[in-house]
Amino acid sequence: MAQEESLAALTQLLSSYQAFITYQPLRGEAEFSFVSFPEHSSTIEIPARASLDPLEQAAKVVALMGKLDTAIFIPGRRFDTMGTRHGQGGGWYDRFLANVPRQWLRIGFCFTDQISVVPLKRESWDQAMDYVVAVARETKAITLLASE
Repeated sequence: MAQEESLAALTQLLSSYQAFITYQPLRGEAEFSFVSFPEHSSTIEIPARASLDPLEQAAKVVALMGKLDTAIFIPGRRFDTMGTRHGQGGGWYDRFLANVPRQWLRIGFCFTDQISVVPLKRESWDQAMDYVVAVARETKAITLLASE
């Protein structure tokens, strides 16, 4: 999918969501500043995660978002085309995602060189993404990939 098509598809995908949970990008994580959020939507940013309890954060966002249609942006170090995500190895997002509603849209963000065409090992606790947005490091062009 071409850059303009990917951005349009992402905008269309997000247009029906009322709430967004984003992340504060850490070193080596893709940013999402190109995303246009729908007007009148609510956004919560999860700060740097090292000192946060993922279960407490999950309870907090569930209470704040309630029954709103919610999309979660999730960073990763590696993704495959089936939505498998490998993060920094601590399992923070896997524990967080296991404690929020599964119907919330899960969108992974990474750089294009972090997409694996070979399936990644998925453990029983790994939480899969619905979509992955791959960002080119130099040009910032994006590709939207739906999980197979």
